Amino acid sequence: MPSPYDFHIHTTHLKCANETMTVPALVERCEGLGLEAIAITDHLNAPEFMPKQDLIKADLEQIDSPLKIYFGVEVNVIDKETGAVSIDEEELAYGGFDPVIGGPHTSYHEKPDQESIIDLQHRLMLAVLANPLVEVLVHPWWFAGREFQPGGPMEWFTSMEQIPDWHTREVADAALKHKKAIEANHSAIFAAGQYSEAFRESYAHYLAEIAGRGVKISISTDAHDINRLDGIHEMMGILEGVGITREQLWTPEV
Repeated sequence: MPSPYDFHIHTTHLKCANETMTVPALVERCEGLGLEAIAITDHLNAPEFMPKQDLIKADLEQIDSPLKIYFGVEVNVIDKETGAVSIDEEELAYGGFDPVIGGPHTSYHEKPDQESIIDLQHRLMLAVLANPLVEVLVHPWWFAGREFQPGGPMEWFTSMEQIPDWHTREVADAALKHKKAIEANHSAIFAAGQYSEAFRESYAHYLAEIAGRGVKISISTDAHDINRLDGIHEMMGILEGVGITREQLWTPEV
């Protein structure tokens, strides 16, 4: 079944996505893909990013589309000690963002200390899930390709089986407790060169374990290029392959 949603999309305004990702162009592509609802969720890593968010909002005001379009935002963990994220209540009220999605975006390590990295990531994910401003934990266990270089902090990370089962259970329990969703991200995991096919298979089963515990899954492409949007239906196929159904998908109304 095709995916009805894509709840993590970037734009050219923040220069994170390329020039193909204008708001009109990405909306047109999502319409062509037959989607029902999308969320534009560009970065707010610091307050000075807010004027660019205003440009996205202005673009959206000019859009006439059958799609349900959410003006959301992606935030980052900015304090590895507390798990604080890059948005506060005042910024949320000003921006009117819905949804707010976020999570760790680095290992916060320089050396491949497997136990320390796993423990820190777990603690930060729990902090994000407990944060009342954040609705979705994005791409858990994603790390940039440069961190997988020989001698890099993530060179050891080849399978989700390396993550203790109790970590996964605690993350799922926290998501349920705080009524949060966990993301299935096509670009960051299933189309990223740093991850092998074997890793991706183990990650799909990780998502199935999360969903099997009653956690809603937020499906997304995390597209930074217009052609990456096409991956949303492949993402749905991967989820269906491990038993995750449309009824288990999250929407901002949930």
